[in-house]
Amino acid sequence: MIKIAITKIAVVGFLPLMCSFAPALDPIALAQTSPTVTTQIAQSDPLANTPLKLVERANSLREQNQLDRALTLYRQAIAASPELVPAYYGLGVTLRQKGDIQGAIEAHRQAILIDKNYTPAYYGLGIALYQKGDANGAIDAYDQFIQLSKADTNLAPVYYNLGLAYESKNNLQGAITSFRKAIEVDPKYALAHNGLGTVLRRQGNRQEAITAYRKAIELAPQYAVAHFALGISLYEDRDYTGAIDAYKRVTTLDPNFPNVYYNLGLAYNQSNDRPNAIATFRKASQQDPRNADIYAALGSALLREENIPEAAEAFRRSTELNPRVASTFNGLGLALRRQGDLEGAIAAYEKSITINPRYAAAYNNLGRVLSDQNRTSEAITAFRQAIAIDTKNAVAYSNLGNLLRSQGNSDEAIDAFQKTIAIGKEDLWVDYTSLGLAYADRGRLGEAQAAYFKALSLNPTFAKAHFGLGALYTLKGEVSNAIRSYQEALKLYEENRDAEWIKRTQQAIQALQGIT
Repeated sequence: MIKIAITKIAVVGFLPLMCSFAPALDPIALAQTSPTVTTQIAQSDPLANTPLKLVERANSLREQNQLDRALTLYRQAIAASPELVPAYYGLGVTLRQKGDIQGAIEAHRQAILIDKNYTPAYYGLGIALYQKGDANGAIDAYDQFIQLSKADTNLAPVYYNLGLAYESKNNLQGAITSFRKAIEVDPKYALAHNGLGTVLRRQGNRQEAITAYRKAIELAPQYAVAHFALGISLYEDRDYTGAIDAYKRVTTLDPNFPNVYYNLGLAYNQSNDRPNAIATFRKASQQDPRNADIYAALGSALLREENIPEAAEAFRRSTELNPRVASTFNGLGLALRRQGDLEGAIAAYEKSITINPRYAAAYNNLGRVLSDQNRTSEAITAFRQAIAIDTKNAVAYSNLGNLLRSQGNSDEAIDAFQKTIAIGKEDLWVDYTSLGLAYADRGRLGEAQAAYFKALSLNPTFAKAHFGLGALYTLKGEVSNAIRSYQEALKLYEENRDAEWIKRTQQAIQALQGIT
């Protein structure tokens, strides 16, 4: 049976880190003689240094990873017998293991030139060509191996590697066919089930992929790669609990498995278990201290937990490791603004925009900081730029509306709030209240009242809407209704311990009580 090991290539991002599985393969081994017996033969058997015996000794040395000594013996065998095919094959395998891919290709091709029916050379050639990046050549070599071989379970790894070659060409259907063929000849071949899952996932067949990964795990419960791949698919399927279980299993099987703590942290974060997310991201940073994405994810989780100083430090570390990611500078800007470092926040947002001039969120956040500094015209320009880039950016419309209204431009503010509401976002009761205030500014009291009522239907405990309604009733001369609305607002402000608005509301009530 051909032995197969897996290497993983991580694709970083604010999504789970994916794996593309490339083969690092040990080819079919020739029959070996134990080193002790071989040494005894060399001392007592006059035929011990025949070409075949040299190959046997070289094979044994290769299995012990004594590659230079093995190469010497293979070359001695070839010098003594230039037509000895197993010597060329063994030479090719050893050269590939030493990283001399071109030398391996030439050795395997020489073996095939001498004996076109020598199947191991086709397999070794396929591996070397794949590692060189010649997927087409690898496919041809594997096909030759299959054509020359009888159908049995030993073909399963060949079909598996054929599937990998097709996948590397983005020929997903060819890969699926090959992986299914591997499973057909050996239903218990876990690697093929895992490979099938990987390609099905790429096709968007997530449920079938999950089934394939689970089958691989059933066949090989200690197969960490399959647990990891299952975790990714479950995460994408929004089964965060399942993803957490899968990733935790990986950490048990292989605590040093690449990216597992990062992905586990993402799953905790999506489950709103931020303490565990933060702890796991910290573990990931210990495992991979040069991974900028880990620090960015840690910063985001810390920011949501209101741990602003550590969030800023995490984002800053991420930007040091990779200064080309716009979203990380945006996150740094958010943290610095919360710390009161407005100039630092502006610099971070501007860096984000320099990296990605089409980054609407950074323009929006820049507008907020400029507004904090009373740089109103610049802030309005930033909000408009965010909207120009992303016409569905409801938050930017909302911020623009509030700033326009503060400048006395209630008509444009009304238009901005209406667009916010039409697009939709979280906490729309805030925008309905802002719309009501803008309508009231323009004397459109009926529309203002409808907007306040809508806000309160969405959130009956939003104090600002009650206060706005109190002001509206005051304008309409409905004193008792105004007092009732202000009193409701006052109760809510007191619950929130908002001293400024408690005072304002009390003053409004006192003024009305003087009228009554």
